[in-house]
Order: sequence, then structure tokens, then C-alpha cells
Amino acid sequence: MNLREATSSLLEMARNSCWNKISDNTSYIISEIINDELNFFDKRIERKKANEKKKPKSLEQITDELKDIYENLYDINLYIYKSKKESTIIEIQYYPKSSLESDFYETVKENNPMLHFKIGLPHYRKNDNEKFDVNWELGGIRHKWNSFLGKIRFKIYEYKYQKKKSLRNKNVG
Repeated sequence: MNLREATSSLLEMARNSCWNKISDNTSYIISEIINDELNFFDKRIERKKANEKKKPKSLEQITDELKDIYENLYDINLYIYKSKKESTIIEIQYYPKSSLESDFYETVKENNPMLHFKIGLPHYRKNDNEKFDVNWELGGIRHKWNSFLGKIRFKIYEYKYQKKKSLRNKNVG
């Protein structure tokens, strides 16, 4: 599978999962996946800050950049970074072979890179059928509201679970 096919598949996946209108007019940014100690939320904030400074490029320009480092690529992941009615920015994240443990590197150094396309799922989704905002990772008032409602739903669930648990313990004793 090539980047053009992976992009088409990613856009189709997003259209099936998100309520937004997602444009076929795509541009790309590129990022290296770095092993660090940051948690998921902090990584997302840092990623957003770094990506806001990047100038989106055409598929041809990004392909040229990736060709320069192709031999060192272990994994390539495509994500929708930002989507509007008139344009979609795809983030290509790559993991270099040089970042692998030396023993594992020896087993994969001749392999072609793996290619994946993914959509980040918001934690507040109620079920797999619920459509969500493709731009949720960028924050905004809708994301904050949905996060708040998700926390409320979790607290209610937790309360009901604890109440059932205490009733079971009373019935056992």
C-alpha cells in the first residue's frame, strides 16, 4: 500500500467515524515518533504545539522527504491532524529503526517500513457507533464540554457500581 492509498483509506475511515465533512483536498506534515516519559495527554499538547508551527506540504514534497530517510523507517502512521470543509491536513508520524533496541534492530534492519492509518478516539465516546468530531484532539469548547459530560457519566457509573457492590456484600454476610 502506498501513501496515496493509505490517505484514501484514512479519509474513508474518518467519514465513517466522524460527523464532520472531510475534504479530499489534502496536505501533509511530518513528525518523528520519539520515546519519552510524557503521558498521552502531555504528548498530545506538545504534538499540537509543534504541528502548529509546521507548514503543510503536498504529497509529493512529503514523499521526497520520506525517501531521504526510507532505509531508516520502521513504522509510518497516518492521522488526520486537522480537517475543515475545504482542506484536510494529514500528519505522517514515523518511527526510525535507529530508535529500536539494538537486538531488535538487527532482526528488522532489512525490512520495509510498516504503514498504518489511524484515527484517535476521544475518551468520552459512549459506544463504537457514536460519531465524533475529527478535530477533537485540537481541543475547543465542544471537546471540553464532551470531556465534562464523560466525567459525569463515569462518576455516575462508578457510584452505581459501588452501590451494587455494597449491596452484594450485605447479601453475602
